[in-house]
Amino acid sequence: MFRKSLQAFNSLVSMLSERWKRGSIQRSFLFILMAIALSSFTPLSAYQHVAHAGEVKAAYNCIRYTIRHGDTLSAIAARRRIDVLTLARMNDITNIHLIIAAHSLCLPLATKSGEQRSGRHISGMSNGSVRWYAYTSLEESTYQQVNILLRQAAAYYGLPANLVIAIARQESRFQQHVIASDGGIGVMQIMPDTAMWINQLAGTTRDPYKLQDNIFMGAFYLHMLSDTFHGNIPEIISAYNEGPWAVTHRGIFNWSYVNTVLSILRNLR
Repeated sequence: MFRKSLQAFNSLVSMLSERWKRGSIQRSFLFILMAIALSSFTPLSAYQHVAHAGEVKAAYNCIRYTIRHGDTLSAIAARRRIDVLTLARMNDITNIHLIIAAHSLCLPLATKSGEQRSGRHISGMSNGSVRWYAYTSLEESTYQQVNILLRQAAAYYGLPANLVIAIARQESRFQQHVIASDGGIGVMQIMPDTAMWINQLAGTTRDPYKLQDNIFMGAFYLHMLSDTFHGNIPEIISAYNEGPWAVTHRGIFNWSYVNTVLSILRNLR
C-alpha cells in the first residue's frame, strides 16, 4: 500500500510538472495542487508507521536501534543474540537481506507487556505459543538434575554427552531459572520462536520454561545442527549460538564463543 501510494504521488508530481513546462498550468496553481497531493499522501505514511510501531510495542518493550551504513540484519541479530527471523518478524521486514540505514529497529529487551509477576508458577505456553519473559513460569533446578537430564537427552538424540554439557555450561552455567535479555530461556537458552519451531518440526508440545523440556529441546536442536553440518563440531557450536543460516552463508565468525565451548569440551574429556 505504501509503495503504491508513493508511486501514485510521484506520477502526479511528474504530470503536473510536465503541464507547467508546457505552459498549460500556472506556477501558483501548480504549487497548490502539489501541496494538496502531499497533504493527502503524508497522513497515510504516518498512519502506517504509527500503526506498525503500536503493533510492535503491544508485543514487546523495545530498545530502539538505529541502522548504520554497513549493518546487516543477521549481524545485528548476532550481536544481540536474537534469531534473525524473529528480529525480521518483529520489525515487519520481508527481506532479511535488505535494511535501510538511519531507520530504527525494535530489539526485545524488557518484559513482555502484561507479564504476570505474582510469583506463582504458571505455564510458559498458551495455545502452542511460547511467551516471552515469563519469569513466573521458570522451574527451579539443581546441578545434579541438570547433569542427569543433559546426559539422558544426549543419549536419546545420539549426541556426544560432553558436547551437550559444554553448550549448557556456556549458555547458562546449568541454570534453568534464568532468562537472558534477548529472551533466551533456561539451561539451553532456547528462544521462544525457536521453541515453537522445534515443537512444530518435532510434533511435540514441550515448554522451554520446564527443565526437562528445555534440555530436550536444546538437544533436538543440536541433533538437527549435527545433521546439517555433517558432525563438524565447530560449525555445530557456532550455529547453536548464531543460527544455521549465518554459519551457512558467512562461515564461523563468533570464534570467541566457539573457542570457549571447545575449551570446556576439552576439559570434560
